[in-house]
Amino acid sequence: MLWHHNKRAGGLVVKPMMPGLRPRTVVAAAGETHFNANIKLRVLCDEGRLRDALGMLHRTNHPIRPCIYALLLQGCIKNKALPEGKLIHAHINESETIPDTYLLNTLLNMYVHCGALMDARKVFDVIPQRDDFSWNVMIAAYARHGIAEEAMNVFYQMQRTGTEPNQFTFASILPACAHLKALEQGMEIHERITRGGFESDVFAGSALVDMYAKCGRIEVARELFHKMPQRDVVSWTSMIAGYAQNGRGEEALELFHQMQMFGVKPNSKTFVSVLPACANLAALEEGVAIHEELIRCGFRSDVFLESALIDMYAKCGSIEKARELFDDTWQRDVVLWTVMITAYAQNGREEEALKLFRQMRAAGVKPNAKTFTSILPACANLAALEHGMEIHGEIIRCGFHSDAFLESTLIDMYAKCGSIEKARELFDNMHQQDIVSWTAMIAGYAMHGCSREALNLFQQMTDSGMNPDHVSLVCILSACCHAGLVDEGYQYFKSMSEDYHITPAMEHYSCMVDLLGRAGRLDEAHEFINKMPVEPDAIVWRSLLGACRIHNNLELGEHAAAHIFELDPKNASPYVLLSNIYAAAGRWSDIVKLRKAMKYKGVQKPSGCSWIEVDKQVHTFNVGDRSHPQMQRIYAKLETLSTQMKAAGYVPDTVVLNDVEE
Repeated sequence: MLWHHNKRAGGLVVKPMMPGLRPRTVVAAAGETHFNANIKLRVLCDEGRLRDALGMLHRTNHPIRPCIYALLLQGCIKNKALPEGKLIHAHINESETIPDTYLLNTLLNMYVHCGALMDARKVFDVIPQRDDFSWNVMIAAYARHGIAEEAMNVFYQMQRTGTEPNQFTFASILPACAHLKALEQGMEIHERITRGGFESDVFAGSALVDMYAKCGRIEVARELFHKMPQRDVVSWTSMIAGYAQNGRGEEALELFHQMQMFGVKPNSKTFVSVLPACANLAALEEGVAIHEELIRCGFRSDVFLESALIDMYAKCGSIEKARELFDDTWQRDVVLWTVMITAYAQNGREEEALKLFRQMRAAGVKPNAKTFTSILPACANLAALEHGMEIHGEIIRCGFHSDAFLESTLIDMYAKCGSIEKARELFDNMHQQDIVSWTAMIAGYAMHGCSREALNLFQQMTDSGMNPDHVSLVCILSACCHAGLVDEGYQYFKSMSEDYHITPAMEHYSCMVDLLGRAGRLDEAHEFINKMPVEPDAIVWRSLLGACRIHNNLELGEHAAAHIFELDPKNASPYVLLSNIYAAAGRWSDIVKLRKAMKYKGVQKPSGCSWIEVDKQVHTFNVGDRSHPQMQRIYAKLETLSTQMKAAGYVPDTVVLNDVEE
């Protein structure tokens, strides 16, 4: 579309000229008058006959009143008919009609409702006298489409012109604050809402609840919610979403049930908000009940709901049901494909994730940044370097190579696939490193046993002014573990609370126990556990048990295993580790007892699995599986290698069971 401007009534009106559109030659219908033409157009608009109205509009040469143009545009808004709206816009500019503010606002609203924000902004910029509606529509449009910075700019521009914001302005700008996590600006707007007497307004109140919840101030959001004199479905949904997003799933579900008890009917956004609570709690039964309810409410075909349902079933462990829903969906957009790919990748079914990614591309659906961040961990977990490199090339072609989070995911993928040099090259070439990229690179070095490189990089990070978070501290403690750097590990652990004001989590305690245990300081590790300010979990005790396995400490190993049996009774790992400690001590009768206990309690040891990528194909091997077509050649090669190892003097450890988690 080509654009130019006409001078009109002291202002500018955007005039679109459609390429290839010939100037109109208009002949008035016999007996038709200015009054009759406008009346007929009004009747056609009232009857919802937009196409007939447009046909008549282009057959008449009588002046059309601004209110009739506005009615035609309202029809376009109702039907989201952007091409027709543009034709009406062109007709206005070619006519002698001088658009008033109401008509220009309707034109602006039409472009916004049809998703044409660039066209909307062009109209907005040339409205001679903007009223509060003009400003509110433009602010709300930017906020709704996630262009939060521009929404804030328009809001401040509005104030500079002296236009006083109302409750609808505040309800429009607060989502932008929420998107930017701009708590300070949100609190300033809250003060203005209070001063203006709008706090009891249901729109402003709901927007405040949403803003505080998304900025992590869930208690303030809850207080505001309970103080609201009137709550609609938006208010309830905002609070439910706030609980779910802040990891308080049980409260989200409780509020969802309260909402229904108060007679408020949930809408599709309510269901989209409450389903993640079921997912995070792995509350499958609750999720199934909500699924049945939303079907009764007639929301089955909503694509956002489909995505939320697939995610819920996958996170609740029902991956087959998730795939069934995916297959039953006719219109699959990139979001739906990405959710299903993520479901496979996060449930240890990486090969199926890669297969679905290929099907997505074959279906002509273009992946987005989220798709790539979902599929790259699947490549990393399979050590499928060739697949990862191929996807990296596609990321570059799609123009996502400068996405910081995606770059960090690529660093992680290359490191886990064994290409630490390529990971470092990507890291060094980043335009700006954030905490995620620093952590990914430090973790990569730790994983490869390059502990000194990890420690040096950690020092570079802190020297650059970047403070570590709890994840980067887990990575640096892990690096100390692999190198046996006990003193350095103690120093980093101590610095968490003293220098960075981070309260150690269970992962940090587990790393310290592992560090001390690997170094053979088992009594010190045990004392460390006893002095923990929180109750140690099964992972902490497993770190100690693993160290006892390395150093053959039977007494302490039994003590650690007893704690794990109580905390995580279905986990096979302590049985495996303790069995191997017994084997090293020649306690064969105790091994028999352990195996009987496993059988009695229904504890099953997961079978070992390994894989290798050859020519972009991942070959998977399970213990005892002889289904591979080249199995005879593989076993022959293994026999040759075994003979060569023995000839070189290799003596295998006495292992009665393998711990596949090690």
